[in-house]
Amino acid sequence: MLVPFQDPPWRVIRAFPNSLRQAVVHLHNVSGGILSGDSLRLEIEMGDAARVQITSVGATRVYRQRLGVGGAGVDTFIRIEGGSVLEYLPDFVIPFAGSCFRQSTAISLGSNAGFIGWETLAAGRVASGEEFGFDSFHSEFSISSDTRPLALERYSLTPSLESLRSIAYWGRFRYLASLYVCHTGVSQRQWIGLETYLNDFAFAQTGYETRWGVSTLIAGGLVIRGLAREAHQLTRGLHSFWDMAKRELWGEPAIPPRKIN
Repeated sequence: MLVPFQDPPWRVIRAFPNSLRQAVVHLHNVSGGILSGDSLRLEIEMGDAARVQITSVGATRVYRQRLGVGGAGVDTFIRIEGGSVLEYLPDFVIPFAGSCFRQSTAISLGSNAGFIGWETLAAGRVASGEEFGFDSFHSEFSISSDTRPLALERYSLTPSLESLRSIAYWGRFRYLASLYVCHTGVSQRQWIGLETYLNDFAFAQTGYETRWGVSTLIAGGLVIRGLAREAHQLTRGLHSFWDMAKRELWGEPAIPPRKIN
């Protein structure tokens, strides 16, 4: 049973089932984006043997920092109990010129629990000529099981201090993605086999327009990284990796969430 507790600007619409009988939930930010000075907290708790897919209804827009007002931040905490699977599939984060933003995500997995989730980041409002115009973007991300940490990632982007157009950073690309696929009930040997399978596909997709790579975690999962010149190229690749991994691990296809906007 889904029991949402919400305060503005969050709003959750009633869940509905997809063809795999997952509960599909749309998460709204009714303010239209992340405003200067916002400090938002999102908690997701899944009981035993639940199947849930959570998505947003559009890109997360991080607006310009106002003079005399602090930066904005979002803290997300996710707990997935035994036998449950969560697919967390938000749209792009777009930091506007002059914005200052930090985010943190902490995911905890019970026994035989699964998580598929991605983060996609734009270089800014690319179509408006605001590539890397934001002041700062800081991200922290962690996944752990009941017995050990599985992944820990921290990075900061400060375009005024370092050129993100350098080949050591984003180079010619303007969109970045990380896709995590985790299942605490799968052996490391199977993860290594899946890594090889997905990397064969990644190498075939890598070229001037996109770049992909796959790595296993220390246990319980793998991560897929992608860079692209266009947003749709990144989205198309993510859906392919998601579908391939889900068929291998759960014997099911990936069902893209239906948007309601």
